[in-house]
Amino acid sequence: MDRVPFHFVNAVLHCLNSESLAAPRLLTHPLWSSVAEEHHGKRKDYVLWLCNSFPNEYQVFVEQASEYLTPEEWLRSANTHLRVREMHLSSSQWGHSPYRTLEEALQCSLRMAPYLNAVEKMIVSMYLGDENERFSFLWKRPCHTLSYDAGSISFFRDFSVLGWHLANNARLQSVITNLLSYDEVSHLLHLCAKKRLTWRMEFVLLPQSLPRLKTWQADAQWEEICLLATNKSAQPGRATTFYEDEYIRKQFDKSSLTITWK
Repeated sequence: MDRVPFHFVNAVLHCLNSESLAAPRLLTHPLWSSVAEEHHGKRKDYVLWLCNSFPNEYQVFVEQASEYLTPEEWLRSANTHLRVREMHLSSSQWGHSPYRTLEEALQCSLRMAPYLNAVEKMIVSMYLGDENERFSFLWKRPCHTLSYDAGSISFFRDFSVLGWHLANNARLQSVITNLLSYDEVSHLLHLCAKKRLTWRMEFVLLPQSLPRLKTWQADAQWEEICLLATNKSAQPGRATTFYEDEYIRKQFDKSSLTITWK
């Protein structure tokens, strides 16, 4: 190990995400620990935003700890220690970024594309049909976690992006959505089982959300699930399993339904 060349150590640490750099920093080997410390000090993780709130009005920017940069600014400072770890495709508006036309937003996004190989989380709340289909080179990026708000994307609940990731994203480990009924997504569940992933549906427990929640009860008694929702001694954030067999586990707390395929 004493003869491990610097270039090998540097290349290995370059491939690690920010959290994984903690372990090599503690190694007793001076080369590994010193190079890991250098990577840790220089590493910055960013979020890429693409926003479309009105027709032909787009915003593209890169954000890190309340620092907002245009793609042009970020690319001028880009080096091997910078990472884009998260990507948001959003219908929000922001006051700190200039508006661009569709063509301008496409060109900005294309220039950022080579730096998107380390995306771990993608959050989609923007309609990606019609002219926005041209941004498929962004939303077809592999990621570990996909957060998808089908309800806010269009009046007709669109599951095309979610379906594509379930079928084609080999890195996908978890999905986060709003509360969907079993009938809406039953055609996708065989893909979830194949990947053995976790699907978390987040919601506010209101009378209008109960019909959708009930579609997931399977063989569980609804009265038992209701007790979970009204149990005042239940610890916040602690989900309780209400159905489990050899293939699937369903857990419920007051703000989420989590399904895990084994």
